[in-house]
Amino acid sequence: MEKHILSKSTFLRGLQCAKSLYLYKNFIQLRDKQSAEKTAIFNRGNNVGLLAQKLFPGGIDATPAKRSDNFSAVEKTKQLIESGAEVIYEAAFQHNQVLAILDILVKKEDGWYGYEVKSSTKISQTYLLDASLQYWVITNYGLPLQDISIIIINNQYVRNGNVELDKLFVAKSVKEEVLKNQEFVEEKIHSSKLVAANAEQPNVAIGEQCFSPYHCDFMGTCWKNVPKNSVFEITGIPKVEQFALYNAGFKTIAEIPLNNNLNASANAHVLAVKNDEEKIDTPAIAKFLDRIKYPLFFMDFETFMPAIPIYNKTKPYQHIPFQYSLHYKKDKEAPLQHFSFLAEQGLDPRKSFLENLLKHTPSEGTILVYDALMERNILDGLKKEFPDYASEIDWRLNRIVDLMIPFQEKSYYHPAMKNSFSIKNLLHALVPELSYNDLMISSGSIAMTAYEHLQNETDMFRILEVREQLHEYCKLDTLSMVKVFEKLESVSS
Repeated sequence: MEKHILSKSTFLRGLQCAKSLYLYKNFIQLRDKQSAEKTAIFNRGNNVGLLAQKLFPGGIDATPAKRSDNFSAVEKTKQLIESGAEVIYEAAFQHNQVLAILDILVKKEDGWYGYEVKSSTKISQTYLLDASLQYWVITNYGLPLQDISIIIINNQYVRNGNVELDKLFVAKSVKEEVLKNQEFVEEKIHSSKLVAANAEQPNVAIGEQCFSPYHCDFMGTCWKNVPKNSVFEITGIPKVEQFALYNAGFKTIAEIPLNNNLNASANAHVLAVKNDEEKIDTPAIAKFLDRIKYPLFFMDFETFMPAIPIYNKTKPYQHIPFQYSLHYKKDKEAPLQHFSFLAEQGLDPRKSFLENLLKHTPSEGTILVYDALMERNILDGLKKEFPDYASEIDWRLNRIVDLMIPFQEKSYYHPAMKNSFSIKNLLHALVPELSYNDLMISSGSIAMTAYEHLQNETDMFRILEVREQLHEYCKLDTLSMVKVFEKLESVSS
């Protein structure tokens, strides 16, 4: 058996971008470092796949001792089929130098059925092409499939007791769509092989394909000549508009003519960059500050979203609050105080989260949050889950003011914000002495992943280390809000 040239992942990579496929096959050392978020998504997919195997118990895993030993995987799968195995996990097949590893292969009375498991709640076009390649390889290898299905997560499932796999997972036949794609798959396999074997790198300019359907991991190579302050730093406009500017010869924001088709928000950023100055609407900021009454609570929540619900009365991917930070000022001249909560791992954190939050926000005064949607949604959800606290939660909800408003409305705008209202961009522009760069946990998505990992962590030193990192991250979120608010106060006086 010849060494494979394409696999499912390289086939899909080639569909996204021929240059990405060429670089992967010939210069893999140029790949960007995999982010913590991407690693977490990969691990989540593996965990969901292992759980889905229990839908078809008693199977035999064809994964070889050395995962990269695909020859052994294909041979083991062949032997299992010939020996009468009825359920095979990670079944491997190869045809015409294309490798396919199917998550679950099941023999029923009328023949073989294939199942691909996804940790998503819906079937995407990419998943259909994935299954189409699997079907092409397996059937051309010589194993007819009666059907091929994609198993996804039912996001309406509510856990009550032990996880009910038949309700958590939904298997949807995609054979009809897969059959329609067979000619396309064969054509793309042929063209992708030519790309992989070609001595010359494909001449593919940067474009929207760098981001769709996945963020390419060769951007560090392909985008190295994009200048600083490029048009791609104008956030909040579609990628197609960014590339239209870039391809028209306007590489940097300063080069963009004032007579353009960008929206007012984007043009406000363009003008700020050209003039290299802040825009401060003092009356608008003063009007915003009039809504805010001391004492002040600066509040931020952290949540995690397990694909497989861990606690009763929760759904897949439901936001579960596990941490908050509160900075408190009794009055403008009072010293800053800090309160926080971080749930113990392994326990449902929602009630203790709520009770501690209510304890820490007892007095009158404004509760400032940054981008209030998430905090409001979490409190509304807790109100439904714990109706005895509804009136107290409503009182807090009524006191919430969104600190993002004056920046979103561009009452205060700095060119370093890059048309973005994220708290990190604000810090970079307004409070550069504060930064997330030195933190081990430096984003909400990393915090989410870190806390989820704690649920199964047994090393006490590692638990203490991660908990301290979570405290530092969430505390900086609310301290950043304090400093940003103080900046607003200073420019309005």
